[in-house]
Amino acid sequence: MKLIKLKLFSPIMVKRESPYENPWDGGENIRLLIEPEKRKCRAEIYDAVSRTLSPTIPPHCFERRIYSAVPAVEEKNGRIMLVLNCECYRTLTESELDELCDWWENNIVKAHERLHKEQIKTKKLGRIFIYLWFMKNWTIEPIFQGSD
Repeated sequence: MKLIKLKLFSPIMVKRESPYENPWDGGENIRLLIEPEKRKCRAEIYDAVSRTLSPTIPPHCFERRIYSAVPAVEEKNGRIMLVLNCECYRTLTESELDELCDWWENNIVKAHERLHKEQIKTKKLGRIFIYLWFMKNWTIEPIFQGSD
């Protein structure tokens, strides 16, 4: 059986406790991490995101369209991103893809509500906070990779 691979990419924003007040973030003592810093704590980001999003079971309506859907953290164009790796029985129509993106967005919003309140200890950078959803840069970017 040949499966068609589909990836849904979503940005991850990570903040870190900071020893100084950050005037650009409402005066909170946290700052945004840049991509090289995010890479240093990629394992911790992956663990927290996986724990929060598990299990990932697509809705019943996708039972005959999607074989598997597994969240991961990957690098894309130099950025650490949340990705939902899907294996599909066939290419999804545009409306099916929209429905899948809506379902995934709802999962991410729920996970975000739990994650951004949680302090995650990292070995290299101290405590971090993970944000899976934020208004200005929100995007789910579907990428079809073809079939195996």
